[in-house]
Amino acid sequence: MSTKITDTEMTSDLTCHTAQAAADGGWSVTWLPGRTLTREQAVTAMTIAEIVVERADILANSSAKLWWHMDGWAEELGITGPHAVAEASLSPEDRAYLDAR
Repeated sequence: MSTKITDTEMTSDLTCHTAQAAADGGWSVTWLPGRTLTREQAVTAMTIAEIVVERADILANSSAKLWWHMDGWAEELGITGPHAVAEASLSPEDRAYLDAR
């Protein structure tokens, strides 16, 4: 995985999703619009976004052991593994289009 983390943003060369620090100390992640996360949760969200891209073939199998990890990471964000995969699978542009409808 290759998430680059600075004091103000998180980017990846595997996914188009990003995380941005807010003035109040929280973080926003493009695949979780409207949510304010801790820095640790933002790292988890970026990890999920990378896994969705990098391991889509494995995630296609609902009995794959990777789902145990996905469910655990998603739980840190207060959502389910399948919900996290579905949301992180949408690009920021797709998300903006759906939100505008």
